[in-house]
Amino acid sequence: MSAKLTALFARLRAALPPLPRAWVELRCARRLDRLAGRLQRMHARIARMQDHLTGAAAPGGPASDADGALRRMLAGLRAELARMRCDLAIWHVRECGGACGTRLAAALARLNRIAVDTHAAAQRLEAELEARAR
Repeated sequence: MSAKLTALFARLRAALPPLPRAWVELRCARRLDRLAGRLQRMHARIARMQDHLTGAAAPGGPASDADGALRRMLAGLRAELARMRCDLAIWHVRECGGACGTRLAAALARLNRIAVDTHAAAQRLEAELEARAR
């Protein structure tokens, strides 16, 4: 954004009254729900890949991760998920004081659960790929 546009938005924000907390929490909850949906789709992709690898365990099955690129990507994903969960916890305490409305609390809990499940699925697939590489 240009500096003029940024300054204009800053002046507008300063001139407007603060938004009601419930509305802000609703917007945050919707954003968290969208993020949870993306993580859920990522989890489904990992599960399909895991099923593909384990379903074709017979000789001549799908090629494993010979160069380790997929394993590195899964390790990076797991690190990002852990960092995201830490950042969300810090944000929740700093911005909400550890307390929030039911809608935001439900969105945080759902996102946290999906992140844990996705982390576990990535770890299982990484272990399967590591076992096949040996």
